[in-house]
Amino acid sequence: MWRETTQHERNRRMFHEEFDGFLPDAVFDFHVHLMNRGVIPGGKTYSCAGHALTHYDMDDLLHDLPAVYPGRHTGAVCFGFPNVRYVHAANNAYVARVCDRERFFPFRLIDPHEPDHAAVRDDIVRNRFSGVKPYPGYARTKDINDVEIHDMLPPWVMEIANDMGLIVMLHIPRKQRLADPLNQRQIVELCTLYPRAKIVLAHVGRAYYLKNVLGNLDRLKTLPNLYYDLAMVSNWEVLEHVFATVPRGRILYGTDTPIALAPGTSVEINDQYTYVTPVPWELSIHDVHHKLVFTSFLYEGLRAIRKAVTRLSLDDRFVRDVFYENAISLLTTAP
Repeated sequence: MWRETTQHERNRRMFHEEFDGFLPDAVFDFHVHLMNRGVIPGGKTYSCAGHALTHYDMDDLLHDLPAVYPGRHTGAVCFGFPNVRYVHAANNAYVARVCDRERFFPFRLIDPHEPDHAAVRDDIVRNRFSGVKPYPGYARTKDINDVEIHDMLPPWVMEIANDMGLIVMLHIPRKQRLADPLNQRQIVELCTLYPRAKIVLAHVGRAYYLKNVLGNLDRLKTLPNLYYDLAMVSNWEVLEHVFATVPRGRILYGTDTPIALAPGTSVEINDQYTYVTPVPWELSIHDVHHKLVFTSFLYEGLRAIRKAVTRLSLDDRFVRDVFYENAISLLTTAP
C-alpha cells in the first residue's frame, strides 16, 4: 500500500502524538489532483513518487481524507493532471461532475492554445468552475525552462479570469522559480493588470529551499490579490519566513495529493533541494539500501508547518485560518 496514512499504525501513533492537538477541527486542502480512468491514453501510468497510478478519482480522495486527517471535517480544491499527453477535456469534465461546490471546488485545466476562447468561457460558466489551472508544459512552443508566465496565461485567459473573478492556480516556470526576475515582474503584472483575478502561487512559487524565498516575497507581499499555497513545502525555514513575511490571510494549506500521500520527503542541500524516496523516481534520490522508514510528504509538511508556527509563537487563530478559513473566504468570493 503506497499511501502513508493513519491506516499504518506508526502513522496513527505519529498523528496522535504530533498533529491531533495542533490541527483545527476543519482542514481544507487547496491543491488536489483528480484523474478518472481513461485520461492517460494507451495503457500508460502516472508515476506518483515512483508508484504507478492509472487514476486517482473522487472515490480515492473520499477514502483517503479521513485516513489522513482523522476526526476532521475536510474539503478540497480539485483539478486534473496537467500533462499534454493526457485527455484534459475528459479530466475537466470529470472534476466538474464530482465536485459539489460546497465541500469540493473544481478548477479547470487551461491550455493557452485552446482555439475557441468563447467555448472556454462557456465551459467555465456551464460547469461552474471556481478557477483555472495552467501549467508550464501546456506552453509547448519553448523549452520547458524558457517558458514564461505570460506563455501559460495569455491575455485571453486572464481576461476571462478577471471578468469572472476566477482563482488562478499558478505553478510558475523557469529554473530560478520565485527568484527569477522575469517571474517576479510578470507576477506583478498579472496582479496589477487583472485585479479581479485571484492568483495563487502554488508551492509558494516552488520555493522549496530557503535561499529561493529570502528577499523574493518583498515585492509581492503587498499585492492584494496574490495568495500562497503550501503544497509540498516541507522546509520549516521556508515556512517560517513565509509566515513572518506575507499577510496571514493569504496563506493557504495545500498538499499536492495524491503525490503527497506517497512516502518521501524534500531535503535542502547546499542551496538546492531534492526529494528522497524509498523507491526509484525520476525526481528523487532513493534509499537504495533501505535504511529509512518513511512517512508521507504530507505528514512531513505538517511537521514543518507545526515547527514554524511554534517558533513564531503563532496562535490557534492563525492555524485555523491557514488550514481552513482563508480557503473558504477566498472561494466564497469566486463564482
